[in-house]
Amino acid sequence: MRYARPKPSIVLATIAIVAVASPLVVSVSKHDPELVDRTKKVADTTIEQVPLRDLSTVVLDMASSGLGAAGIKLPKIDPNQFPLPDLTVPLPSGLVPTATPSDSSSTSTSSSPTATTTTSSSPDSTSTSTTTTTSDSTSTTTTTSTTSGTPRSTARARAPQPRMADGRPVGAAVTTLRRSTPIKMLAFTWDRPVDVDMFVRAKRPNGRWGAWTALEQAAGSEASPDHPAGTEPIWIGNAREVQIAATDNGLAIPAAEPQGGGPAQLAMGSASEIITKLVTTALSAIKATLISPESILSLGSSLLTPLLGGPSVVARAQWGADEAIRCSQPTFSPTVRGAILHHTAGSNEYTAAQSVEIVRGIYAYHARTLNWCDIGYNVLVDKYGQIFEGAFGGLDRNVEGTHTGGFNKSTVGVSMIGNLDQTPPTGAMVAAVARFLRWRLGKAGLNPGGTANLTSEGFSGSKFPAGAQTTLPMIAGHRDYNSTSCPGTHGYSALAQIRGLAGGASVKPPESTPSATPTNPVPVPSA
Repeated sequence: MRYARPKPSIVLATIAIVAVASPLVVSVSKHDPELVDRTKKVADTTIEQVPLRDLSTVVLDMASSGLGAAGIKLPKIDPNQFPLPDLTVPLPSGLVPTATPSDSSSTSTSSSPTATTTTSSSPDSTSTSTTTTTSDSTSTTTTTSTTSGTPRSTARARAPQPRMADGRPVGAAVTTLRRSTPIKMLAFTWDRPVDVDMFVRAKRPNGRWGAWTALEQAAGSEASPDHPAGTEPIWIGNAREVQIAATDNGLAIPAAEPQGGGPAQLAMGSASEIITKLVTTALSAIKATLISPESILSLGSSLLTPLLGGPSVVARAQWGADEAIRCSQPTFSPTVRGAILHHTAGSNEYTAAQSVEIVRGIYAYHARTLNWCDIGYNVLVDKYGQIFEGAFGGLDRNVEGTHTGGFNKSTVGVSMIGNLDQTPPTGAMVAAVARFLRWRLGKAGLNPGGTANLTSEGFSGSKFPAGAQTTLPMIAGHRDYNSTSCPGTHGYSALAQIRGLAGGASVKPPESTPSATPTNPVPVPSA
């Protein structure tokens, strides 16, 4: 980690805006200038942590809930070995075991498949249909071949739905978080190593559920009592209800609704090891972290700071960074040798004004909850092309961030705000990232189209052991150095274009526009 600090008792992260000398300033934008009152007080950014074990549990059908479409599956189960074994840790409410099973390796005779084969013939063709039926599911595959030897195949395949021995369908056990006030940002933290993937979906104001989104682990995050690990936060906005699915390598916790009401019943069978791991780690150790930043646009945060010879940015003071929550001064590298691109892996549905809240929320979460003392990225760029100053110390100095485990030294970490696995970066985002990197790498005398020679300092999630020498593109993706999908499929595909633009090539930006029209935006930096 870049910083060391005692672990605080939880946990109200507060951000206060520092007043400027003049109470009224003029906002710079493409519209008519307007007076902005900076004497107002901004509400604190609060962080609340809720253990998953304290949340209620529901059982969701894999198909209708969209879990299957998100790539989540149920492990195989033995219907006769269903209840969860007695565990030594408190279970979440709604997930209480009903009995201790016998050896889970035994197999129920009711699950043995039976097959019937029917053959019919005609003068010009012969077809054979085979139907295999089990107690869990039925699938039918029909293959037809002609006498000419040319096969003609049709298949009707449906994912089998596991069932209990008494026929009750098995779904995925997920936890539900409800609040009377909007849940703006959400992340998950843990203070001991766990192997779990977290998925979240939020209920929209119209009552419909959004798509499931996978949350990536925060870059450079390793769990310890003093430095909890966690996911990157996801921007939700104004939802009051979210559902959370904990999975292990794509496998969810299987469960069934009880016959007479009461707590959900967890499936066992061959899934016992997976269930035990998820329940004892994810549902017992992980905390949902609710982050509630407030916008400060009414305080004049739309003023931009021009970088000498480079683009204009929204500086820390302008987006409301409270320097009092930093616990130490920054660390500086002797030189900058490369740039590493990330995405925040949050939502793509945000306005230009909400970008400020997202940055404020990430800052509070990184600095206080993960105990990094500051925001991990050197720079953040939103889909409107707004460039936000990240880690404290100056964008023209070699500030070490906390963005890429093993490679924070001598690199600049730039994060694109949004989930670029789901949506390509906008033209404004690509152009702004390239414009900043052209300036920053130019100050270091580096060629954006060249290669970076770095030495790994070691990290559990790194692709390179400590001391290994790497030769990768000057502008690389997080996934080039660490075992992660960051900066997303579409973000990674945009790297070649970003390199070209940063190097001065005449490359046409992608013809994509933000999904929402900015209202009261921080002005898009000019070239």
